[in-house]
Amino acid sequence: MCGLRVRVENGRVTKIRANPEDVWSRGYLCPKGTTLGQVHHDPDRLRRPLVREADGFREVSWPQAFGRVEALLRPVIARHGLDAVTAYVGNPTAHNFSLSRYVGAFVPMSGIPRLYSAGTVVQWPKNVSSALLYGSMWAFPTPDLDRTQHLLMLGANPHASQGSLLAAADVLGRLDAIRARGGKVVVVDPRRTGTAARADQWVPIQPGTDAALLLALAQVLFAEGLVDLGSLADVVQGVDDVERLARDFTPEAVAPVCRIPAEAIRRMARELAAAESAAVYGRIGTCNQEFGTLASWLVDVLNVLTGNLDRPGGAMFANPIAWSLTSLRPPEYAEGFRFGRWRSRVRGAP
Repeated sequence: MCGLRVRVENGRVTKIRANPEDVWSRGYLCPKGTTLGQVHHDPDRLRRPLVREADGFREVSWPQAFGRVEALLRPVIARHGLDAVTAYVGNPTAHNFSLSRYVGAFVPMSGIPRLYSAGTVVQWPKNVSSALLYGSMWAFPTPDLDRTQHLLMLGANPHASQGSLLAAADVLGRLDAIRARGGKVVVVDPRRTGTAARADQWVPIQPGTDAALLLALAQVLFAEGLVDLGSLADVVQGVDDVERLARDFTPEAVAPVCRIPAEAIRRMARELAAAESAAVYGRIGTCNQEFGTLASWLVDVLNVLTGNLDRPGGAMFANPIAWSLTSLRPPEYAEGFRFGRWRSRVRGAP
């Protein structure tokens, strides 16, 4: 989404820089954007369809490629049915107007019962938790970076990704601004990333244990009387259930699992509760793990328990300039989302 200025000489990209006149990115460019020229000219980049043969791959025309696809798919469908076929939609589709529209038309026309995408890998647990919390799988509250006084980030590295679900230009510059105005930035990540290097505090964590850490933070909030729903008190349900679920996840209980000292966990919870405004944000690192859905849910739970959901300086819902189909609730989920209506073909998983 970053605006680019690309210099081309003799048919080759020689330089890529940020476009300072771009109204969104405003002169910012993430590391990936600077390497597009090398990707484009890479000798290993596919430029024509390939067909696998006994001695390797052979370049073919598009009609030949589609013919080969048909020859391979027909026997599979004849033997196992269309349920044996799926489609995968790559990430560039979401950033290309025409591709996103054609996929929306092609897949239903094909009759393929389910498809997968980059989102399946990247953030599907967040879609599930948002559907159950807010009734919309695309309702993602994101930190109000320009007004928050305390930011707790887990499994996120905007140094490399420009913000991802937290779509904002020059995220690192905004993190610096939080610190400059007296706020605090805490990054929880197994690796000391470029983002962690720009934070006030880096908290290394055992990979895959974010849900345990988040439950411990919630346990401290309840145990020390730090829960303050604020304006959310009349619109949330199940707070007592959360307290019961978190009760056994004390900092001492999860410390050996997360490899974070118990006192450090308590300090994180207290500082989160004491901040004038705060936001908890989780990204791909909290999704791509065994307890990804639980961790994704708990990120928003902490924002609720501290009264920081959908308030200035907290984690806020976007107000888009134009509505889209993703902002509408599907009619089949009018009474709420449910699971297990279908099962996977091989394992029978719901």
